[in-house]
Amino acid sequence: MRRVGDGEHFDRLLAAARTYWGESPSGESCVVAEAFDQDIRVVVRTLMVAKAVCELLSARLFALVEPEWRRLAEVFGAEGDGRPRVPPAALVTSRADPYVTRDIPVVHVHGTGSLKAYAIFPDQGPCSFREELPARVGAFFERHVWPFRDTIRPGAERTAWRAKSGYQVRTETERRQLRDYGCARLGLDPRRPTIAVLGHTPGEDTDLFRSTVDYASSDPSANWLFLDPVGYPHSRVRCVTGALSTNLLWSMADVCVTFSDSDLPAFGIPVVQAGWSVGSACGATYVARDASDIRLWLDEAIAKHEKGESILEQEQRDRARLWLWLRRCGADVPTQLLPHWEYGVDYPRALAVNLWHVERDGDPLYSAVARMWTRREPMLTRFDFHDPAGPFIRNGFDRFPRFGDVVRHEEDPMSSFHDQEESSFTRSTP
Repeated sequence: MRRVGDGEHFDRLLAAARTYWGESPSGESCVVAEAFDQDIRVVVRTLMVAKAVCELLSARLFALVEPEWRRLAEVFGAEGDGRPRVPPAALVTSRADPYVTRDIPVVHVHGTGSLKAYAIFPDQGPCSFREELPARVGAFFERHVWPFRDTIRPGAERTAWRAKSGYQVRTETERRQLRDYGCARLGLDPRRPTIAVLGHTPGEDTDLFRSTVDYASSDPSANWLFLDPVGYPHSRVRCVTGALSTNLLWSMADVCVTFSDSDLPAFGIPVVQAGWSVGSACGATYVARDASDIRLWLDEAIAKHEKGESILEQEQRDRARLWLWLRRCGADVPTQLLPHWEYGVDYPRALAVNLWHVERDGDPLYSAVARMWTRREPMLTRFDFHDPAGPFIRNGFDRFPRFGDVVRHEEDPMSSFHDQEESSFTRSTP
């Protein structure tokens, strides 16, 4: 992505922000916006959410940004440089460290999509994202998503269909053919289960990662694919970083061990969750909190594979699709103020146009931030999940075609990789 400050669109953006967005409340407290990023999309999202919090709290905006973004922060009404003169009432950041304990509300603004953010509110004492966020997201999921699964299902199918765009295998026969080809290419026995290990960040979850490597080195009954550099403790271990396409990797994997959020259970691949993730409490994965959990779940997965079965339960698959929908749809706020992430190099121009012409009075960004803040919810949401009138119906989710209707002209690409019965999620309605 080219540098944002290099053209006319950046100057136009500064003019629009200065004219319509430069004022800032003059309260005693302040909200800190922290965005040490090179990408204007990240910086602007962080500043916008911070301004919305400022208006809720009648607080000043204090910005911590890279020097090249100082002018941009100032035209949005931000103070900056050094440290705020008063203790901040909240932190809005683009890089929330999950381990750091905070005693003020923290909003973590995410990239991709329209606008996504997670939040923790330490009303009962200091807490961190790692300690609090998964449980709070899980509780939100159990209260507002899972009970309405039948209503949300068409939207979840639509979201899953879009999310699998990198995987083009449509039938179990195609999957088996690719699996055999991949095993032959890597010199592995296709009769053994294949376990893929992915998503590990060096220096994090070290003990769990080492336990997984140790299990692989001592296990004689499975093939292992590591997407991280490891040694070759035996002939059934392969390091495949960058070597396999999505089609091959998903077709070969009978089980995955992941160290971050994963959508794979939504597509028929069971996951042992070995690292921290936002959605770990939503019931889609087998959460491993220590080495004994990893051994337990992998022992069961290998034993079931020998019987031609999978450890993935139907409910886990349904929950995975609902969590995928919540993350990509229900918790993605469409706002006219901020262009979609995929505008890329055209982002400054589109943002300048929006700032000139969009009023914030009724924009979903401000109402979503206010709803999250006043209700202490763990994430921004597209609509009001508490609305007794039925937000799903009112927003048209009942009119979404079921997935089977969307792809009626071809075989269902969401069919299970393990010859399970057809999911209720993939059945079309007569």
